[in-house]
Amino acid sequence: MSRILFFLGIFIVIAVAWSISRRRSELTIKERDELEELRRTQKGRTPAAVGEPMERCAHCGTYFPKRDAVHRGGKSYCSAECRDADKS
Repeated sequence: MSRILFFLGIFIVIAVAWSISRRRSELTIKERDELEELRRTQKGRTPAAVGEPMERCAHCGTYFPKRDAVHRGGKSYCSAECRDADKS
């Protein structure tokens, strides 16, 4: 009989701990969503508008910020090394 009560007690403790942790994670998700919404309204931008334009290197195919581009012959390169290596 004491074993049954012991395991029943352990089961109850585990169930209560699981319930508490689940509630805490739900609260953090709600708070996270509220914070994200607040940031969007303060900046006046949507997540799709955040960032900067990217270009693809004509030699190696790497994407890099457009402001860092090295140009030659109407093509964009990620670095001077790729520009010099591309003979076409």
